[in-house]
Amino acid sequence: MKKLLFALILFFPFFTFSQNFNGVWADSSSTDFSNCTAIFSVKKDSVFMTHYLEFQGHPFVEYGSGIVKGNQIQYTVYVTVQIPGWNSSKGHHILTISEDGKTLRGTYEDNAGNKGNLVFKRKHPVQELK
Repeated sequence: MKKLLFALILFFPFFTFSQNFNGVWADSSSTDFSNCTAIFSVKKDSVFMTHYLEFQGHPFVEYGSGIVKGNQIQYTVYVTVQIPGWNSSKGHHILTISEDGKTLRGTYEDNAGNKGNLVFKRKHPVQELK
């Protein structure tokens, strides 16, 4: 019984930090991009996303799916509309939601060897979380 109680106390923070990733998010990773929007949808422990942005007037579209792990989402993306000169067609994103639920921060890596930071700010639904 003591072992069970200890295990519950040890893992309790993981169960209580359940965040809502659902919604429309603005990509604020770089000022080089415009009209940046990502939509995330969570069903149980799965996450699905679509991302649109423009780079120097050229559209870029990707979609992806993955898993939710506490306050983090990890997903693979597939590029459906490339920017001329960009060679990536697939990538992996890892994002962590802020404690107030208004910001996603993390990293990306693509199959062309590019790596970098990602930042998304919640647009809709607007939430007063904490």
